[in-house]
Amino acid sequence: MPVTPDLPSGELDARSAWPCPGVSAHPARVVAWRRALDWDSVPQGRYRVVEHTCSCRTVFYELISCGGTYMIHRVIQRRPPEHAFTGRWTVREAREIWQQVLTGQAR
Repeated sequence: MPVTPDLPSGELDARSAWPCPGVSAHPARVVAWRRALDWDSVPQGRYRVVEHTCSCRTVFYELISCGGTYMIHRVIQRRPPEHAFTGRWTVREAREIWQQVLTGQAR
């Protein structure tokens, strides 16, 4: 299996471990000049998922709304799963960064 740069420690990608339902976007491979996002392990309160990437990958992302601001939630599917959150953006800023995550320009 190829090494996936999305994983914090460069672990092997376990894509085949989960079947792909084929209904959500798959983030592109990360580019060398990507924007580095600052991740925190605590959300800013209750949230709802607005968009998400496919969960067939080891790492998947959710664009979330949290009390009028927007964040990105990263989930690394391990035992137990690892959760990280970044941002406190307006909807316009969040959509721009979400597109960067989808195209591999931000992680």
